Amino acid sequence: MAITAPFTGQYTELHLTSAIGGVLDGTSLFGEVDDLGAFESSRNVVDLLSYSDDDVRRLVTAKDNGTISVTVNWAPDTSHDDLNGLLIGAVPATFAIRWVSGTEEARVDFSAYLSSYGISHAKDDKVQCTVELTISGPVTYDLTPA
Repeated sequence: MAITAPFTGQYTELHLTSAIGGVLDGTSLFGEVDDLGAFESSRNVVDLLSYSDDDVRRLVTAKDNGTISVTVNWAPDTSHDDLNGLLIGAVPATFAIRWVSGTEEARVDFSAYLSSYGISHAKDDKVQCTVELTISGPVTYDLTPA
């Protein structure tokens, strides 16, 4: 199946999963994503020079998958308590972001440390939770529509 239309951010979910590629369902759902930072990977480039070199040679270092900021609509349940526990325990967890557009979906899975967790609210609006996830290891994309 080909993706027939551009995806919107309207139906995006954050899941706390047991493994990369794990099942995404109501038990893994952390919340509806209201705002999602960019997945940005980078590599440092190091100059290699030896005595009498006329030309610079370069070495590319390991890929850094960076951090991602995710804002979800907050619901005071056990999954939010789990994230606070991840922040306190300083242990990595496996996350998935799923985008849904009609009958099509795409997802990305990764392991990350929870580097910040906060709850905020506007006086007359929904309560939101923002988490900063520091990715550790590879990012797995599944961009094939279901």
